[in-house]
Amino acid sequence: MNKELLKRFAKRLKTLRISKGFTQDELSFRANIARSTLGNIETAQNDVTLSKVNQLAVALEISLSELLDI
Repeated sequence: MNKELLKRFAKRLKTLRISKGFTQDELSFRANIARSTLGNIETAQNDVTLSKVNQLAVALEISLSELLDI
């Protein structure tokens, strides 16, 4: 994934997580992904798969397009 795109996605994810009032622990539990993985995604250190993006959207109770509106 393009590094700049990854950074924009990371910022969007973190903003949405905070707006929903979730900690990283809460969102990672709801999305069934490791907290360390979520932390790496939010700091643009890990590329993210489409399946993880979908898990995050479901956990945040938003559409994929809303999550990807970067």
